[in-house]
Amino acid sequence: MYSSYNAARKKRKRGEFKGKLEEQINQSLLDQGLEISYEKERFDFYLKKFYTPDFLVKGQAFDFWIEVKGYWPSAKRTQFLAVLRNHPKLNIFVALQSPHQRLSKQSKTTYCQWCERFGVAWCPTPIPTDFLNSWVTGKKVSFRAPEASSKAKAKSKAAAAPTQPECQLTMDRSIASAAGGIS
Repeated sequence: MYSSYNAARKKRKRGEFKGKLEEQINQSLLDQGLEISYEKERFDFYLKKFYTPDFLVKGQAFDFWIEVKGYWPSAKRTQFLAVLRNHPKLNIFVALQSPHQRLSKQSKTTYCQWCERFGVAWCPTPIPTDFLNSWVTGKKVSFRAPEASSKAKAKSKAAAAPTQPECQLTMDRSIASAAGGIS
């Protein structure tokens, strides 16, 4: 429908004005002897949105939140990271229903690997009692995702390995430091 319009439309080069009004204002400012530049800098902006974690738990050392996730689409993961960046001292962990599920059919990354990459504390569901007790007593712990192995190693281990990779509960320094801020 708009193909003929778009084909005839001249593409604007950087520094060229979008319209005649901007060109007129530019000339007016120059006539007044002002030093100006046109579209030299860009600024990011954020839309005001709200995020509501699933559970608030009253702990002995600090209160913390639990976010429970089954399917976790990309847009929601991005939103979660934005919340963590805007609230670096937020005490929260994610309980993953399927931590070893890949992010998408094309991805090799699993949910638990994604959490580790971005410094997000996580655990599988049901939430292990010792994991929950650690958070209640003030220790920010996280599970560690199994390391990705090469295809050859994976094939040789396939017969001997259980269907789900083993996870380890460890005090994760990156999670503890992530509470101070995410870069």
